[in-house]
Amino acid sequence: MHASAQVEMQTFTVTVEFSSGGEPYATETYTVEATDWYRAQRDAIEMSVSSPYDNARIPDLTRRVIAQ
Repeated sequence: MHASAQVEMQTFTVTVEFSSGGEPYATETYTVEATDWYRAQRDAIEMSVSSPYDNARIPDLTRRVIAQ
């Protein structure tokens, strides 16, 4: 008999800040279904790659999760 582990998903709101050369220029908020805050942050960063603020023409582009 296999014990089935049910992992409960939670809804997180994660804000990602976009910066150029260390200067923030935009934020975007994502609603993420994940098992924990760490995974929610990781998923939001991955989702932010599709943001219009993620543009190869922006010099020294970085993204970070703003702590909530």
